[in-house]
Amino acid sequence: MKKIKSLIVALSVCSVLSANTKDEQALYDLIGRIAPQHKSNFVFRQKKQKTETYIVESKGGKIVITGSNAQAMAVGLNYYLKYVCHTTVSWRVSNPVVMPDVLPPTKRIAQTARCDKRFFLNYCTYGYTLPWFTWTDWERLIDWMALNGINMPLANTGIEEIVYRVYTGLGMSDEEIRSFFTGPAHLPWHRMSNIDKWQGPLPQSWLKGQLALQKKIVAKLTTFTTSAPRDSRAR
Repeated sequence: MKKIKSLIVALSVCSVLSANTKDEQALYDLIGRIAPQHKSNFVFRQKKQKTETYIVESKGGKIVITGSNAQAMAVGLNYYLKYVCHTTVSWRVSNPVVMPDVLPPTKRIAQTARCDKRFFLNYCTYGYTLPWFTWTDWERLIDWMALNGINMPLANTGIEEIVYRVYTGLGMSDEEIRSFFTGPAHLPWHRMSNIDKWQGPLPQSWLKGQLALQKKIVAKLTTFTTSAPRDSRAR
């Protein structure tokens, strides 16, 4: 009986120690993607406050980052990586994050956000390379946004599928709708009503694939953003 009680106590302690808030877990997942070899060297603690604030300090051989939410902790992590480890996290997943073998200690650092809303991206940036981003590319870009304090990103991937559904409901044919869209690289200018048809039509696979991608993007963005992503109409 004593052994059973001891086992229950041990399991309860382990449960408490391993329990993380959703925001804390998001940071452990983030460091696991960019520097998995040092995941166990960080401790993330969420302490809700009225302002977005983070504290970075060394305690018990660990780098302890306390923040009001996932975004604040991510910005604190980025400060430590940039100014203490002297490394950079690129938004391109192909660029490695070069980390020291042993994490250097740091003096206590505390900062509070100077503005509530931090906007990123515009319609034109959704041309060029973004149309060809896979989920792996997007996941790194979203991590980069979190590390740099972005909480109001433009999110309009996949809206052509929504437009397609609306036009279909209005009686237009599949060929008429898809031929109206431009090719992927020119969609930003199509969305701004500057051009249509150029290098179209868009294939059905593109429409459906981009909508599926957008759902993953928005789900990930809302992990780190304190404001809803702008223009995320693809639901």
